[in-house]
Amino acid sequence: MAISAYPFDNQDTTEIQYSDLFRELQDSGVADSISGSGFQVSGDPGGMNAFVQPGFAIVRGHAVSSTAIESVPIAPAGTAQRIDRVILRLDPVANSIGLVVLQGVPNATAPALTQTATGVFEESLGVVTVGANVGSIAPDKVKDDRRFVGSRVRAWSTDTRPTGPRKSQLGLNVTTGRWEYYTGSGWADLIPATVDNSTKWNGYSLTVSSTTPSGTPTTDRIWVQPVG
Repeated sequence: MAISAYPFDNQDTTEIQYSDLFRELQDSGVADSISGSGFQVSGDPGGMNAFVQPGFAIVRGHAVSSTAIESVPIAPAGTAQRIDRVILRLDPVANSIGLVVLQGVPNATAPALTQTATGVFEESLGVVTVGANVGSIAPDKVKDDRRFVGSRVRAWSTDTRPTGPRKSQLGLNVTTGRWEYYTGSGWADLIPATVDNSTKWNGYSLTVSSTTPSGTPTTDRIWVQPVG
């Protein structure tokens, strides 16, 4: 059985080997918070274009960076509506990752992506509905279709929390002994120390209270009284 290992000093590492290694470390997607603008696609109210914001992304173990807003042309649809995709396309033969519009067919769903293990790999950024006989792409005709790279699960103290975390960053706070995540504006416990006094379970209101809950009992409520 042939065994290979890499990378080491004085050893060439191929593009395929590098990609195989890096895709095990990080998923394909945009390196941004889910609410961020990285590689976000928007419409052109004044013409037949889609605008793509600057960003950084991982595409099957390869990196791509854009530092300016890019404009990609959208072909007119004619007399029938069409759905296109704006994508990042990795082409290992051409040694490139670029913005491409996958043009759909009239009155059909968005075109499928090509995602091979060693050849072309396409990562969707946005889905554009091109109306019949229109001369512009309205903002509400663009659907965000980005996927985002995963956030590493880590451990920290309250004093050593990550700086500049992305929304959904998850980790164990050893100071509090609790799992917590970043909401986009602050840190919150994954499982709060105290929970709101009721929630819904299969349509039933589940109430946890040490005293009899206020209000008239109803048929859709379950009351749990902790034992002291």
